[in-house]
Amino acid sequence: LCVLIYIRTNCGLRTVVKILEIFNEVLEGKCGKVPCYNTVENWMKKLGLSTYENDNKPTDKKFAYIIDESIMVNREKLLLILGVSAEHPGHPLKHEDVTVVSMKSCGCFKGDDIKQEIEKSIEKNGAKPEYVISDQAHNLTNGISQSGLLHHIDISHAMGTCLKHAYGNEPDFVNFTTILGKVRLQYHLTDKAYLLPPNMRSIARFMNMNSWVDWGNKMLGCFASLPKEMQDAYSFVLDYKELLVELKTAVAAVEHIETICKTEGFNLANSKKCKNYITRHIIGNANNRRAMFGIKILEYLKQQEEKLNDIYESRNISSDIIESTFGVFKQKKSPNKLYGITPFVLFIPLHAKLENKSATKTFNFKERLCNVKLKDIDTFANNHMSTNWVTVRTKQLKNVG
Repeated sequence: LCVLIYIRTNCGLRTVVKILEIFNEVLEGKCGKVPCYNTVENWMKKLGLSTYENDNKPTDKKFAYIIDESIMVNREKLLLILGVSAEHPGHPLKHEDVTVVSMKSCGCFKGDDIKQEIEKSIEKNGAKPEYVISDQAHNLTNGISQSGLLHHIDISHAMGTCLKHAYGNEPDFVNFTTILGKVRLQYHLTDKAYLLPPNMRSIARFMNMNSWVDWGNKMLGCFASLPKEMQDAYSFVLDYKELLVELKTAVAAVEHIETICKTEGFNLANSKKCKNYITRHIIGNANNRRAMFGIKILEYLKQQEEKLNDIYESRNISSDIIESTFGVFKQKKSPNKLYGITPFVLFIPLHAKLENKSATKTFNFKERLCNVKLKDIDTFANNHMSTNWVTVRTKQLKNVG
């Protein structure tokens, strides 16, 4: 119960203990002795290690890999390889659809390192993946290329690259986004703050344009009904009406294409749908940059089509699930950046396993806890993790005086 509450909710370890104490209070002590939060964390790590060592092979005969590395945590990154069915499941990938094949932390992953980890996983699984999905990072692309595996570029990153190529250096785009940043700083503590634009992400900015593009177009629509002081404050939006309308069309096209390919899978039929949409709504009667945007999308779709083996084959082409996995892990881990990547990373394989309710029914919690010792977690940390800076800091300061 403790582990499932922790895995499937946003609760912290101490909150899990509080929940059980409330259960015990209402049920008049029938829950027995409530464990402390350290015990719950140790249970989670033990079960995570058991899952990682015993359930790290993809369950499907034909499978694919999704590979990515996390953002820097202290001085380290986490390289994660997920296994998933090669055939698209008919819905956007969920955590219960994937298996954690490999995890490794390091300060830097080069192409050779990526290749080595892929080869290790293939040797352990006894079979090669049908294809690999990743973003366009040079080290990932290089490593996958060296491994000789078929490589599909994640569709969300590809769409972001197309937008960046078409609009990233355009003067009106650069000027407008600069103004948005200044306006947020200028008005955030004033009575004009309630109409402020959404914050623009510094990382993957072109993959997350829909919020501020939507804000801009809504401001255009309601501008005439705004109070005079608000019109004066946000009048700059009118100067970029043409850009905002154009970007609205571009963002709508990206959302349309991603929805089809993530929900129904990438195949020749769906690719044709996407290309027809781009031809009609983006390239037709377009200016140069919008036409360039549409042409880049068509080039991407054609490249991915050429990698299909069969006209009826439907593949996964999104790495959203691995981004979501990193997001869940980031939310759960300690906010203290000195910790870096710790054995807490064992949360990831356990989360993927226990999100599947059918798998939970056959998951023998007691037997797995008995088979894994705390020293096994220490061994895992010594073999896969670097020295924890918080531990070094504590020892260093303890010796003072």
